[in-house]
Amino acid sequence: MSRLPRWRLALRIARRDALRHKGRTLLVLLMVGLPVLAITGGDTLYRTSEVDAAEALPAALGGADVRISGESREAISVDPATGVVWAKAAPADPPWTAEEVAGALPDAARVVESVTGWLYLGTDGGYARVDGYAEDTADPMTEGRFELLEGRLPERAGEIAVTRQVVERGSGLGEEARLTRDDVPAEVVGVVRWPERSGEFVVLPAADAGLLGDPRSRFYATVPGGLDWPAVQALNEQGLAVLSRAVAADPPPESAWLPAADVGYRDGGNGAAETAVLSLVVASLVLEVVLLAGPAFAVGVRRQRRDLALVGAAGGSAGDLRRIILANGVVLGGGAAVLGAAAGIGLAAAAVPVLEARSDLVFGPFEVPVVDVLLTVGVGLVAGLAAAWFPARQAARTEVVDALAGRRGQVRTSWRSPLAGLVLAAAGLALVVLGARGAELAVAGGAVLLVVGIVVATPWLVGLLAPLARWLPVSGRLAVRDATRNRSRTAPAVAAVMATVAGVTALAIGSASDSAQARRDYVAAAPLGAGQLYGNGQMTEADWDAVVSVLARESPGRPVHRLQGNVWTNTGTQDEVFALADGCTGDALDCRWYPRDATSVLTTTGELLVADPVALRAASTTELPDEVYDALDSGRAAVFGAGAVDDAGRLTLVGVRFDLQGGHTVSRSPASEPETVQLPAVQVPLPEAGARGVDVPALVVVPPSLAGELPLPVGTTAVLTGGPDDPVTEAEERRIDEALGAVAGGEGGIQVERGWQDSLALPRLILVGVGGALVLIATLTATGLALTDARPDFATLAAVGASPRTRRSMAMASAVVVGGGGALLGVAVGLAPGIAVAVPLTSTDYGGGADPVLDIPWDVLGAVGVGVPLLAVAVTGIVVRSRLPMARRLSG
Repeated sequence: MSRLPRWRLALRIARRDALRHKGRTLLVLLMVGLPVLAITGGDTLYRTSEVDAAEALPAALGGADVRISGESREAISVDPATGVVWAKAAPADPPWTAEEVAGALPDAARVVESVTGWLYLGTDGGYARVDGYAEDTADPMTEGRFELLEGRLPERAGEIAVTRQVVERGSGLGEEARLTRDDVPAEVVGVVRWPERSGEFVVLPAADAGLLGDPRSRFYATVPGGLDWPAVQALNEQGLAVLSRAVAADPPPESAWLPAADVGYRDGGNGAAETAVLSLVVASLVLEVVLLAGPAFAVGVRRQRRDLALVGAAGGSAGDLRRIILANGVVLGGGAAVLGAAAGIGLAAAAVPVLEARSDLVFGPFEVPVVDVLLTVGVGLVAGLAAAWFPARQAARTEVVDALAGRRGQVRTSWRSPLAGLVLAAAGLALVVLGARGAELAVAGGAVLLVVGIVVATPWLVGLLAPLARWLPVSGRLAVRDATRNRSRTAPAVAAVMATVAGVTALAIGSASDSAQARRDYVAAAPLGAGQLYGNGQMTEADWDAVVSVLARESPGRPVHRLQGNVWTNTGTQDEVFALADGCTGDALDCRWYPRDATSVLTTTGELLVADPVALRAASTTELPDEVYDALDSGRAAVFGAGAVDDAGRLTLVGVRFDLQGGHTVSRSPASEPETVQLPAVQVPLPEAGARGVDVPALVVVPPSLAGELPLPVGTTAVLTGGPDDPVTEAEERRIDEALGAVAGGEGGIQVERGWQDSLALPRLILVGVGGALVLIATLTATGLALTDARPDFATLAAVGASPRTRRSMAMASAVVVGGGGALLGVAVGLAPGIAVAVPLTSTDYGGGADPVLDIPWDVLGAVGVGVPLLAVAVTGIVVRSRLPMARRLSG
């Protein structure tokens, strides 16, 4: 008989067996199908959320052929696929006009101007700052740029369209909104969204462009025949950033527009690393599926032993028996992969509108990554075949007489497999140790080798449990005996638990160490719960008075503290007061003092601070010595660090006026000679340096009583309210923000110090949940299979008078062997890769954070390594029936 008919027959037997044993079929379908579902659904959502250059063109261009922005008056580098400026010289001065842009285009081109900026939107509590886009929405060139959800686009002055986020502030469809602080009325005629961005913004007609602050123009044009690449290059040479529909559809290579020095930076060189990591993830997935589904196939082989023996008795060869089990892998693995992929795509399609409605996410056109889906289905099929491979080899060695008589042979572990596994594990451990010097990929590769090596050696490790049985009670002895006798079922389950817990352990250690480093290096801008409002370079003292009044009104009874110092303005000059080093006789800039007894000093309020003791306490993020407050109370300045206060207790301050060109300090103005003053001062030792350096509110703190003696006037730099004892809540923050919108010059908004936030806490929780679920599933699955496989043993126990609860006790002991043993082994295996990846991950080459941080989250490891196995034991004890089965058994 040729191979094809043999495979056809094997597939028919596999299909019949799958329909007959629905529980085992469902189990394998879940084991293989769920990972395929998760990967396919996640990949589909990711591809749909990623809007590439071609998909972004409708929103970016609308009905236009070209989008142009005047970035400079000199040559610039622009990505022709996206229109993003990569490199430019000075900003355009004067700005480009629509007439100039039209003159740079072919004669038949038509240009329409769109203005982008921001404006204040009236709310119940004041004003909220939102982005604004003003353009002629009736022009065909704007068609398709905004997606209309409700109503229509604004067509004439006094009409606006808003996003859903703006509607939540109270400006709903058909209602009247108030624009700018002058409360210009406008009717909300539509609700829109823009695939290019999410959040709060409004769309205005071109006639209302004057309402926008900080306006910037973009130009849209129709050009007969479009603009080709040479024409786009010519416009780039003039300083115009161009996005051409014709060029974006087939963009030139990066070498045609990107400076040679930036090619490597843009590429990042991460392609190989990403491919390697993706390969490791796929390999780990296949390994996990094989280990979880393998025991089900192994038990299936024993359930089919009589059928297989009949096939052998009828003349079937060992290859036929092996082919029948492999066909189970094809039918179940392939069917599970196809069903999982279909379900993943369907769930992703259903999730897109839900996510868009409940979040700020904006998805592009629904996109099914066909190649990725086919590869994932192929991986699922291969995983099913791999899971059936070892049981198929076992089936090929079926003893016909023993199988027909109902006897089970002894399983012996070859010395070659554990030896090879231990060699692989040792090589992986060595690679992990070497990779700890900074090569994360080496750590990842070594971790995979280490896990694979232990997986290969797991049958031998399970055999090591046999000597422990004599010290255990009856149920424990029976469970250990069953585990060591049926290693083809037990070892994959223990290995699956081990591999899962090892992965969770390594990732948890790396994640926790990364979080610990971030917590160590976090610099608070203010005490916990305090809200600060910083200046924007344009606020006058009258504006600050209004800000203080708003804070006092919105939070009655809560103190408001005013901080003063060097004010950075947006003018062409800059006044600055700073300390001179004691005994220095050179130029003021050369003698500028910095504490010589510290390598790194971080200040939260600037170099010079004018504040009384109450304000200083409210602004300090660290506890300061009492001598600082005593100095301020006695009318003296407090200076942190040595080298500025002379022996007579005097501090020399100098006032310098700088000329600013292009935003950089270039020289001291010759028209303004530095003026120096001496103030009574107290030198205060710097606090003990932490991991990131020394943290103080300012280098020099001057009491308000001496502010009039400073060489140059100082101004308010910030106001502060709240603190640890009276924190500013999120609701208060939003209310204060809206109230500050009504204050002239108060565009900065309040910033509340919430403390360090662990951005990895949720991923770590998800990791524990997923890992714990896999451990629980693997343990319960292996326990259930063990109970099914041990029915003849239970029948024997019933025949000799064993109590009913023996079955439940043995099931719980089996859960301990599989779940507990695999989990503890996994924690031990995962410690080395976790520590190795934490060292390079938390090591930096700058600042005080150069020392690596190692944080082993014992709570996470305890939950996965101990808590989940105990949960599996408890679940097993609850759901397993105590009644022992009775069965007829043949003796040979």
